[in-house]
Amino acid sequence: SGFVELLRDPALRVLFGVQSVESAHRYIDHLLKVNAQFSFAKQPVIVRESSAIVGYAGVDWFDLEGKRELEFGYRLVPDARGVGYATEASLALLDIARATFGGTIYALIHESNTASISTIRKIGFEYWKQCPIDGALRNLYRWHSETVTSSTSRGRS
Repeated sequence: SGFVELLRDPALRVLFGVQSVESAHRYIDHLLKVNAQFSFAKQPVIVRESSAIVGYAGVDWFDLEGKRELEFGYRLVPDARGVGYATEASLALLDIARATFGGTIYALIHESNTASISTIRKIGFEYWKQCPIDGALRNLYRWHSETVTSSTSRGRS
């Protein structure tokens, strides 16, 4: 229930709009399916001291120039920004990706979001190019892992 409420928080969903309870549940169901493929899929960011859910981080599928790719992202409620939660959660998830995934992961960031640009660079992504995504121009960053521990380069087998 805490994650559903988080997804409905207007401060967190500023880019995508506030979700209804039903659409938040559908989104969580989608994330669970992605998590069945990748253990570094989007999941809650939880503050250890309080057990409060303050955002989420990880990968999800997106369309890049007609091809299905993995996008890494993070969203935090305003009170949790600037204290390192996105960096810590992202580094932990990318450690899992490095051990289990071979390939490129992308990140989409609006050029005016300097805090997110700083975080994405800190966790090892490099700027690649600008491109239109869902009708808006975004800066595209990429991260690459050569490691594959299973017979597939697209997640768990």
